Amino acid sequence: MAENRAVFFDIGDTLASPVFEAGLVARLAVYPFVPDVMARLRAAGGDDVELAVGLISNTGHATAAMMNDLLSESGLQALVDTDLCLFSSVEGLDKSQPAFFELARDRADVSAASCVFVGEDAAERAIAASVGFRVSPHPLHVLHLVETERSTNPHV
Repeated sequence: MAENRAVFFDIGDTLASPVFEAGLVARLAVYPFVPDVMARLRAAGGDDVELAVGLISNTGHATAAMMNDLLSESGLQALVDTDLCLFSSVEGLDKSQPAFFELARDRADVSAASCVFVGEDAAERAIAASVGFRVSPHPLHVLHLVETERSTNPHV
C-alpha cells in the first residue's frame, strides 16, 4: 500500500518571479531550474510513495480564473496537482494563518507530518511548522530532502 505525502510550494520568489504591468501580475517568470526539480521530485516518490505537489500562495485580489491562466501560461499548472492549488484570494485565508496550511493538509488527505511547505519567507515557514508541516526554504533543498530520504529508507 502506497504512503501518501504532499509538497506545497509558494509561488512568488520560490518558483517564479511575478512580472507586473499596470500594477497587476501580468505573468509569472518561472525560474529555469523549476521544471527539472518538479520532474525529479515526482520521480523520487517511487512505487510505494504517492507524492502530491500543490501550491499555497497569497494572491491578493486575483480570481481563481486569473490564477489558473497565470499558471497555465507559465507552465506551472502542468507541474502540480491542480486540486491542491490554494490561493488566498479564493480561500479567504493567507499564509499568516495556520488554518491555510491546515486546509492544504486536509485537501491532500495526509497528516501534517507527511506535508512539506517550500517557501522563501521564514515567517511563513514558521506558521507551516506550527501546524506540523516540515519546511524547506528552496525547491532544490526539498528535492535533496526527498531524494536523500528515499535513498536512506527505500520503504518510506
